[in-house]
Amino acid sequence: MPDRITHDILAEIVEIAADAVICMDAFQRITFFNKGAEAIFGYKSEEVVGQRIETLIPERYRANHARQVAEFGRSKVHARRMGERREIAGLRRNGEEFPAEAAISQVHQGDSVIYAVVLRDVTVRKRFEQREKFLADAGEKLAASFGSTETLTQVARLAVPAIAEGCILENRVGNGFLAGACAHVDPAIEEVLDDVSLGGVRVPPRTHPLSEILERRAPVLLQANAASRLLEASLMPAYVAAVRAMNPQAALFLPLVAREQLIGALSLFRAKSGFDGDDLAFAEDLARLTALALDNARLHDTVRASLRARDEMVGVVSHDLRNPVAAVKMLSRTLLSASKDGGKQARESIELISQAAEQMDALIRDLLDVNRLDAGKLAIEAAPVDPAVLLTDSLQTLRPLVEGKGIKFDLQIETGLPKVIADRERIQQTLSNLVGNAIKFSAAGSKIVVVARRQDSESVVISVIDSGKGIGPDQLPRVFDRYWQSSRTDRQGAGLGLAIAKGIVETHGGRIWIESQPGEGTTASFTLPLA
Repeated sequence: MPDRITHDILAEIVEIAADAVICMDAFQRITFFNKGAEAIFGYKSEEVVGQRIETLIPERYRANHARQVAEFGRSKVHARRMGERREIAGLRRNGEEFPAEAAISQVHQGDSVIYAVVLRDVTVRKRFEQREKFLADAGEKLAASFGSTETLTQVARLAVPAIAEGCILENRVGNGFLAGACAHVDPAIEEVLDDVSLGGVRVPPRTHPLSEILERRAPVLLQANAASRLLEASLMPAYVAAVRAMNPQAALFLPLVAREQLIGALSLFRAKSGFDGDDLAFAEDLARLTALALDNARLHDTVRASLRARDEMVGVVSHDLRNPVAAVKMLSRTLLSASKDGGKQARESIELISQAAEQMDALIRDLLDVNRLDAGKLAIEAAPVDPAVLLTDSLQTLRPLVEGKGIKFDLQIETGLPKVIADRERIQQTLSNLVGNAIKFSAAGSKIVVVARRQDSESVVISVIDSGKGIGPDQLPRVFDRYWQSSRTDRQGAGLGLAIAKGIVETHGGRIWIESQPGEGTTASFTLPLA
C-alpha cells in the first residue's frame, strides 16, 4: 500500500510539473507526455503519444538528434543533467522554435529501454539575457554619441526592430512635441515617418496618449485598434499619414524624464501583436536610458555652443581688428617718413591713426553683442544719417589699405540721396568686412568701387564691387555661413566676416546679398532703410 501511494504521488507530481516530462521507447516513439509538455509544445497528449520524438524538434536537427539518442542508449551513462549539454531547440505545434534545456536518463527493463526527458523552455530567460545585453550595448552606443540629434537617431535605430516595428522619438517643446528621429522596419514607411519632423511642433489633443504623457508622465498602452484610436485623436496631416502607413495594432507611449523634467516621449508601434508585461518593462528600461542619454547630449550641446561662442569672439577679434590694425601700422610708417618733410602730412596721418584706434576700441566694446546675432537681439543705436557722410567717414581708414596694395579705390554716391537710419559704428564694421574681402581677392592694378544709390522709395543700396576672381555658383549659397571660407582664399581670418555683416544689416531692417561670377569679380550689396 505505501508503495502504491508513493507511485500515485510521484505520478501526480510529474503530471503537474511546469517542465515538460516526456518518455520514449527504444524507437524514440513518445510514450508519455505530461501537462507541462502540453503547455510548452501546444499538443495534447493523445496527439503525440505514439509519434516519433522528431515531431517536437526542428527539421534541421532531427537526423543528428536521433543519432545522439541512439549513442546515449548504447553508452554506460545513466543520465545527463541540465547544463551538461548545450542549449537545444524545440518546435511548437504552431511552427515556432524556442530555446530549451533538457536532461535525459535511460531506464533498462530487460532487453528494452525507456528514455525519460525533462525539458525546460528558457525563452523568457533568454529574452531577459538578450535584453540585458541589448541595454548594455545601447548604453555604450548612446554614451559614445555626441549631440542630441545623434542620440535621438541612435535610440530610434535601437528600438527598431528590437522592441517595435516603428518608432517616433520626440522632444518636448512647451506644451507640445517635435519629432527628432523616426525609424521603421520598412524603408518606404520610414520615409513617410520622416515627414512628421518637418511638420513642426504639434500640440496633442486631449484624447491623444501624448496629452496624458504631459499630464501624468506615465506610460500609455494601446493594446488593440491603435491605428483607429490615434487617427481619431490626431490633427497634424504628416502624423496622420504616418499612422496610416504603419497601421499599428498596438502602440506604447513612454515619457522621457530627466532631472524630474519631462524632456520628450518615445512612441513604439506594432502592426500585428500587442505588448506584454516583459515588453513594457523592457521599453521602460530603454526609455530611462534614452532620457539620461538625451539629457547628457543636451548638456553636451550647451557646452559646445558655449565653446563655439567663445571661438566666435576670438574669430571676430582676429577678423575685424585686422584692417584697422593694418591701417595703424601703415599710417605709422607713413608718419615716420612724412615727419622729415613737414608737419601737415604728419598731423593728417596722426588723425587717421586716431580714427583707426577709435574703430578698434568700438569693435572691442561691441564684441559682447556678437552672440546676440543668432537671437536677433543685437543692440544698435540707429539714427538718421547722410549716406555720403556715413560712407566717407567709414571708408577713410580703409583707403590706405586699398591703395597700399596697388588697387584703385573709387567712391560713387548718387546725388541727393535722402538720409538713412543707421548705426554709424555698425555700418562701418560692415563696410570694413566687405571692403576687406574685396581687397583680399583683388589683384594689384585692379579697382574696387563703392556705390551708393537709391533703390526704391524705402531704401538706399550700398554696393562694394571688385574685379577679382569671383565666387563659383556651388559656393555662393554658403558665403554667409559662419566659419565657411571660399577655397580661393588664403584662409585668413575665421570665416565670420560676412556672417557678422549679415547680422548687422538685418538688425537695421535691411538685407544683404552677393552676386558673383568666376573670373568676373564680385558685388556685395546691402540696403539701409530711409529715415
